[in-house]
Amino acid sequence: MEDPLSSIFGTSTRELFRKRELFVTHGGLERFPAFMRTGPLESVDSLCRSYTGPLEVAQGTPESGIQIPVRDAHASALLRLGLTVYFTELRRALPFAGAWLKALEGELGVPECTSLAAFANASGSGLSWHHDRFDQLFFQLRGKKRFRYAPNTYVENPDVQFSPIAHAPPEFGRAYRHGFPPHSDDFLKDEQEPLVLEPGSAFFMPAGTWHTTAEQTEESLSMVAVVRAPSRLDLLLNLLDYYAGQAPEWRARAYDGWASADSARTEHAELLRLSAELGARLTKLDVTQAFGAWASHGHTTGTLGEYPRSAPYERFVRLPNSSALIEPSATPGKLRCVVLSGPTSRPQARIELAFNAEARPVLDWILGLERAFTRAEASERFPHFSPADLADLCGWLGHAGLIRPLPVPEWDDR
Repeated sequence: MEDPLSSIFGTSTRELFRKRELFVTHGGLERFPAFMRTGPLESVDSLCRSYTGPLEVAQGTPESGIQIPVRDAHASALLRLGLTVYFTELRRALPFAGAWLKALEGELGVPECTSLAAFANASGSGLSWHHDRFDQLFFQLRGKKRFRYAPNTYVENPDVQFSPIAHAPPEFGRAYRHGFPPHSDDFLKDEQEPLVLEPGSAFFMPAGTWHTTAEQTEESLSMVAVVRAPSRLDLLLNLLDYYAGQAPEWRARAYDGWASADSARTEHAELLRLSAELGARLTKLDVTQAFGAWASHGHTTGTLGEYPRSAPYERFVRLPNSSALIEPSATPGKLRCVVLSGPTSRPQARIELAFNAEARPVLDWILGLERAFTRAEASERFPHFSPADLADLCGWLGHAGLIRPLPVPEWDDR
């Protein structure tokens, strides 16, 4: 599929995201993909009737425009109360959006990083001054929407969602330690840029851009594609968690760390020793493995639905309480393998796989293991299997939830 944004913005996806500037374009609604113009997004009424996911709402003034979640309320009733209604999870509700989102993620080089949401604004409603944590693509679908924005002159890449009228999140201090706006009216008038968005208008907004949609003049419907790509810090911290988490010394509890100076001295010294050792190890650790570790973590926790079968994982461990029924297939020379994944953070699943019959000894060996194993170990034990075939086999078993990758090098504690 071709670049999904080039026909709308007149530039490539990578160039659009690389510039880190708000970029707006206007045109006819027909230039948007069909899923943005039909079905649930054909009108505000269609969306309210078809949507069954979670909702958030906001009022309409600069002083009271923070989103809050609601329960047991219908979207149309909330709109009649004069609120902005935020439909937070549209990706599943828009199945025809899948190919477009896949193409967008492919251009960005990050798997399953996008989510779809929609704003339905009642007349007079909107959001107060704030900025978001993640980059966004905004598409105006119905009605006019008045939008004001301002550059963030306080901090670059804040990596936090923040509004002067809302609570300060835990990450606030690290980003805004050099200065911050204490009030919504602290934004200089000459820094504010107004936009009037009509059906067919679209813009890219980098994370950290101040903006407000308070006090809308008419009902409108907008779709937002939120791009939740990990930061480099996210990648590193996830990699360290998987890597150092293999060591019993790092998993040990830090009792006495907050005790008196004398009793805390031993615990402080141990943390210093471990930190120095970890620093030395990191100089030899291949940090490019952080990307595979992030993808594996996302599939394990359920934030990524698609298993990264193409990732070159080397070590795996069979999951307890997972099982496989292996029997001859109706197709000669084939095996039918039904995997029932055990209880994890992901829903239990029953997945049926097909393998060549010569894979049976490898499958039996993996099912009999009670420890982690490597593909190199499997290659040595089953030399007639090519490394590519073993990688493919492990990928499918990982996809089915029978085994799980250990996505970082082994911690050598000998």
